[in-house]
Amino acid sequence: MERFIGTWKNKSGNTLEIKAYDKKSLKVTFISGKTGKPVNREFFENKDTVEMRAIRDIYETSIRIDLGTRDMNFELFLYHSLENHNVSLDEYSLAPSFSQLEKDNYFQKYGGLFEPLENYFKEKYI
Repeated sequence: MERFIGTWKNKSGNTLEIKAYDKKSLKVTFISGKTGKPVNREFFENKDTVEMRAIRDIYETSIRIDLGTRDMNFELFLYHSLENHNVSLDEYSLAPSFSQLEKDNYFQKYGGLFEPLENYFKEKYI
């Protein structure tokens, strides 16, 4: 879980602040590179993207961030990755993707709040 903790930024200035919460979960704050502030989630009681609950997978290769209630199944996944060949072998990135139920359209309506979907790098590497 330690590999995820820290401040991560993408080239567009979006920031993820990831902190430990307990043995299995993390808290994630998303800050927009456009505004320098968390974004408002009108689809989730108008809460800002502050201290969102995140769970790591069993292999500690990714975390799943709940963007709304667990029943919504609208999630941001961050994969701990070396797939970006613009970094040296000892530098990793977080590759983002979204998940939702097929019947829902949260991504179509609200995915833009988190764009662009670019890899995030530890702040010291930007």
